[in-house]
Amino acid sequence: MSRAGIIELEIAGRGPMRGYVFDPHRLALPCWAEVSEGPSLLLTLDRHFDTVVPMNRPARGLSVEAFEAHAREQLDHRNFDHVLAAMSAGLVSDAIIVARAKPVGAVTSDWEGHELISAPTLDLITAEWGTGHATPEGKRAFAAVERARSIIFDVDLDCFTTPSDADPTTIVPWSLELIREFVHPRGSEAFWEAVLGKCVGFTFAREPSHCGGLVASGRLFEHACQVIFAELFEADLP
Repeated sequence: MSRAGIIELEIAGRGPMRGYVFDPHRLALPCWAEVSEGPSLLLTLDRHFDTVVPMNRPARGLSVEAFEAHAREQLDHRNFDHVLAAMSAGLVSDAIIVARAKPVGAVTSDWEGHELISAPTLDLITAEWGTGHATPEGKRAFAAVERARSIIFDVDLDCFTTPSDADPTTIVPWSLELIREFVHPRGSEAFWEAVLGKCVGFTFAREPSHCGGLVASGRLFEHACQVIFAELFEADLP
């Protein structure tokens, strides 16, 4: 794929071999079209539920180029309707969503036959993975991963930020240690082995305006890449 604003990566490690980095999260749509294997389970880590019902749903069977044009021109520029758009288009079957903030209109329960399995932190999904002691969300996620033919792993960089208690308009980026604890909580290795074993693609949205600006988001991106690429994928840094 050679698209304006989308950087394609070859990942030589465990898990996905293809990755994409971009700024507006809605540009995940053509990337998912490129790697989806009819359709794929989505695992997404985000600060927001990007599950607002799209005003303009893409048709099924479009080319990657048409999906890109739709994402740029028809999806909401607030970048919160691409997940359900991908479901409408047949690219994503169900989704495991780790998110905390709910934009107005965001869907947080199953939608039009698609499972939306959600939790505010990943450890609520991974704890006691595959056992009778798992959380209800963890049991649903386990079943979804088991039946999935393929999985797409998606991250929004703003997942690793928190609005300041003193000023909600100020964004506080997380430290490397906090990102590591969030992405790879204790006891999560069995979860990641299951997910990465079926993972066909990785998408990474930077959205610097949601991460404290260009300088702060650049530093945060470096920390996140250390955890995701070097430690989780066991691959070279992008």
